[in-house]
Amino acid sequence: MENSAQEKDNHSSNGDKNDDSNNDTNKVIESNTILNSSEVEKKRQQDLLREYYTSLQKQKYERFIEIIMNQTTYTKEEAICSLEKHKGDITLVIKDFLGVVDKSEEREKEKNAKSLHQKKYSIIREYMDNASINFTKKQEEAKKYNEFIEKQQKAREAREAQLNKK
Repeated sequence: MENSAQEKDNHSSNGDKNDDSNNDTNKVIESNTILNSSEVEKKRQQDLLREYYTSLQKQKYERFIEIIMNQTTYTKEEAICSLEKHKGDITLVIKDFLGVVDKSEEREKEKNAKSLHQKKYSIIREYMDNASINFTKKQEEAKKYNEFIEKQQKAREAREAQLNKK
């Protein structure tokens, strides 16, 4: 009987342990659902913000089209095409309509074409290339000069040899 009483105590203590582990898993599941619900709420807020900003952009784009149509004789389709061509810049669209050449874009491209670091190294590279070209030219000129001198010496020696034979 003592054994059966001990077994009952052991079973009851094991049952308590199982209940504790079940409680722990339940707590984890509850915390995951809390996290998931907060993530869902964040996702919903992000979607609402994204929707709001896209609607604002659409309104702004529509306003740009209206402005272009008021300032030019473009139809809605032409205004949209020219806006896309000039990447949403109204002033460039109107300048293009009026035939004004916009040089600021060219200047901007020239400025932004190279960084300061790239400009420095391109100047150094250009200088080194020119120095290399000049060096090879001088070597070729010196070689030609030496060949010319050798030909003249041979010609003198040949004349002197002819004079000595006579």
